[in-house]
Amino acid sequence: MNNPLRTCLFLALTSVIACKSDPQEAPDAGAQPSADAGTAPTVMQAIAGLELYANNGCAACHCNTGEGGCNLDAPSVQRATFAGLDSNLRYATTPEEFPDLPDPFDPHPYKNARLTEEELANLVVFLGTLSGGTPVENETLIGRGYELYVSGTCISCHLMSAQGVNQGGLGQAIAGIDPDNLYYALAGGVPCHPLQNEVPTSSTGEPLPVCSLLGRVVADNPTVAILTDQPPPDADNERFYLSYFLAFISPPPTGGVVDPCLGRSGEICTVAGNGIGGYTGDDIRATDALLYYPQNLELTDWNADGTPDLAIDDWNNHRIRMVFLDKETEGIDSRIITIAGDGKVTGVDALNHPVDIAFDGDGNLIIATWHNQNIYRYGRTSPPGTERDQLGGLCDLRCAPDDQGPTLVGNTTLALPVGMEVHPDGSLLFSESACGRIRRMRIIGTATITQPDNCIDPVHLFAQSTVETIAGQRQMFGYEGDGGPARLAKFNPFPGPTLTNFGISLEKGPNPRRLYVADSTNNVIRYVDLGNDPPTVHLFAGTPGSAGMRDGLALEARFNFPTAVYVHTDGAVYVADNRNHAVRRIKDGQVTTIAGTGRAGFNGDNLEATKAQLAGPSGVVVHPDGRVFISDTNNNRVRVIQP
Repeated sequence: MNNPLRTCLFLALTSVIACKSDPQEAPDAGAQPSADAGTAPTVMQAIAGLELYANNGCAACHCNTGEGGCNLDAPSVQRATFAGLDSNLRYATTPEEFPDLPDPFDPHPYKNARLTEEELANLVVFLGTLSGGTPVENETLIGRGYELYVSGTCISCHLMSAQGVNQGGLGQAIAGIDPDNLYYALAGGVPCHPLQNEVPTSSTGEPLPVCSLLGRVVADNPTVAILTDQPPPDADNERFYLSYFLAFISPPPTGGVVDPCLGRSGEICTVAGNGIGGYTGDDIRATDALLYYPQNLELTDWNADGTPDLAIDDWNNHRIRMVFLDKETEGIDSRIITIAGDGKVTGVDALNHPVDIAFDGDGNLIIATWHNQNIYRYGRTSPPGTERDQLGGLCDLRCAPDDQGPTLVGNTTLALPVGMEVHPDGSLLFSESACGRIRRMRIIGTATITQPDNCIDPVHLFAQSTVETIAGQRQMFGYEGDGGPARLAKFNPFPGPTLTNFGISLEKGPNPRRLYVADSTNNVIRYVDLGNDPPTVHLFAGTPGSAGMRDGLALEARFNFPTAVYVHTDGAVYVADNRNHAVRRIKDGQVTTIAGTGRAGFNGDNLEATKAQLAGPSGVVVHPDGRVFISDTNNNRVRVIQP
């Protein structure tokens, strides 16, 4: 979600759209002077805290209660922040300042990711408004809308799920398809919005349109026209105040139109998504579909016709999607479908923020999920909603000890599993960002129905499988160990549940030695030599601890938060260089930028790839014919570089 100080505010009173860089530029729209000491916090602080809470994993953790709701009542908020908002929020993020207190969160996701003083202050304000202990100024239109939003059922519903269609969702319900999304939702855009029945009839007395996708009825809806183009009929109209608040924190809609790929060598174009975040269904052309922060990608022959299809980790839609490339299926070119997940965060087929995908030798789909803390396996021929296997994880965030060698899956937890690779011997290699280590799972026996203490529903668990650490030390973050035993090395992934990172990729071949690692916060690419006994770790590219964007000799090059790596059959290593908004290739000791300008944005398709803007790419995969597919995450697109 955009920073509220940079978003576009739709001024309903004057029918003018005013883009502002600072809220004080538009005083009538809710701006306030800076609060003096002792005065009530401003609504801008509360909104900043809300956005941080919603977009950085807090809501996904605190609201995923398994009870079908989000406990944002005053007692629950106080419990979540240990009753003393300011000091205890600080304790959760910087426990070393409170050495004599017990540790109720082991580990708290932000324990190793310090928040700034401003972020802490804004979170305190936001949580305080929820618990009723912190009043904020609410005399402005935006302030009144914020007060209505957090005091009603809106916030609880929207924070519970990030999808939006059917479930609510802070992302799509607020910042999704239409900037007038409050009216869009109430007038039939979300089938069916919980408050829809409270909108009586249009201004002409005609019933409002029935639920529909994409809000195609909104432009012709007279209620929407009146409320957006004229002053409200009633000075106390709550929908009007809510619209100010929602429009203020919503980015203006972008995208929606995709130019066909021209297929010219070296150019980039879009193959899935259209720039708008959300979900509007499947069985349509991939460029007509909405994606919502797509993350990692993989290629597999899903429909067994001898050609690869493109699997997409559709992160904020809580789904795995499949695009049938270069072919017509069911009468649709490049059709997109869902192969796992139902868009929900709890339930038997729920995928609560899947972060990586892999396919085993039988074509079965393997998924790592952040907030489930599990790794699942779906049969290739099993439709969504069928029973799945739980290869590992006990729905528990703790970093399990790893000093006892191979441990039964039923006796060890997974903490934010991220990157995955299936070894030719059938074992599964995966990284854990919350623990800073890489582990190997050997799948043994058959699944049995088990009820782990922290799982809501019984699971099909391979209880005889084993897990052992092959690189890194449990929660020992840093940079250390090049040339030595991998088990003694230190990596530095981002440990919180907000940023896909710490990706891994095996070199190709029947007996691969090298496992490449995106050591994200260290800004380097390393590899684990599995052929040594014990395995060793080595620097491959980048300057440890130095962020930047420099091509050239691999050990002199610079990256900025590389998140994912992919090894092609020719030995080249491709890197999603997230904060450089670029894709890099490492081959023959040289680093070359092959896509992106270093500046976030979207400036069109069918451009030379190095002149096209990307926005926070999170995944990359290479087709056998040389096409490079990129998960252009913040642009809500998957794009391809033509060979």
